[in-house]
Amino acid sequence: MNQKEFIKYVKQECEKHNIEYVLKNTQSIKLPGNSLCSGYFDGYTLAVAMNSSDFLSTLVHEYCHLTQWRDKLSLWTECEINKSHSKVEKWLAGENIYVIKKHLALCRDLELDNEKRSVKIIKQFNLKIDIDLYVKRANAYVQFYNYMLHSRRWCTPSSSPYLNQRLLNAMPNTFSMNYKTLSKKLFKIFEEEGI
Repeated sequence: MNQKEFIKYVKQECEKHNIEYVLKNTQSIKLPGNSLCSGYFDGYTLAVAMNSSDFLSTLVHEYCHLTQWRDKLSLWTECEINKSHSKVEKWLAGENIYVIKKHLALCRDLELDNEKRSVKIIKQFNLKIDIDLYVKRANAYVQFYNYMLHSRRWCTPSSSPYLNQRLLNAMPNTFSMNYKTLSKKLFKIFEEEGI
């Protein structure tokens, strides 16, 4: 399946599940908390910035969040019940949030499941995405949730963990890391690179 067919497929899936489908001719999309990202899925809307450097990868990633929601994945439900994404946003904005470590861990684990789903979708639809690079970027992104506990800030488009070459060089191309804690080596890279 080529890119156009996959885009059409995702649109059909959104229509099937009454999800608003938004592809914007921009490089980034603003989240409700004013953070910038290349796409999101929140249970109501699947939105992706079409002019971002990794549009297709982002579309796959956000579509896989839709599959988590559709499949009623326990991690998705737990994040919803605990309002973990909202609490992380508020915490990043400076509000004190009780057990923030728990909310960051739930979000991190949800992202890890999603990244594994994404690789399956890339293979299933034979999309022209470098899987080794995708997994390295996915690992950097998932580990970023561990680093956020220390930095208390979201990345900017220019300081994205999945675009930082030094960080990517330190990542495996398989999902074989310890995702519960951030190693000293990775912490040092995040810190020195200003992510």
